[in-house]
Amino acid sequence: MKHCCSFRYLPLAVLAALLPLGIATSRAVPAAASLQANDAALQQAHPQSVAWEEAKKHKLRHAYWLLEQADKDYHGHRLVAMKEIRKAGELIGMDLHGDGYGGQKQKWSDARLREAKGLLEDIVDRTGKREHAHIRVAIRELDRALEIR
Repeated sequence: MKHCCSFRYLPLAVLAALLPLGIATSRAVPAAASLQANDAALQQAHPQSVAWEEAKKHKLRHAYWLLEQADKDYHGHRLVAMKEIRKAGELIGMDLHGDGYGGQKQKWSDARLREAKGLLEDIVDRTGKREHAHIRVAIRELDRALEIR
């Protein structure tokens, strides 16, 4: 008789033992799914262009620094190029400043202008964005500056 009563409560005991596993499993699946959804959202929120933007900012800053260190004025073309780069930097949230002369010989100054022009050519594209229009003007000014002897 005692066995009959124990078998009657056996399904209830099994159910009570498995119930915590079912609750944990039901919570684990949505948590994993939400992690995958969060990863997908993060990938969409931070596309690969973020690294490109940082690289472009670095090149823009370096080009400005090179022009700042150039010795010759180049009939004002170097300063105009620097102003255009500064305007492009402001549009993308950069604060570029300084107009100093580096005190270098003419050939080194020309080399700095050529290097700065190359950096600007690397980052400029044909989009309608205003910062690229300023960079194109700066490249034209550097071309004019390099024609001066």
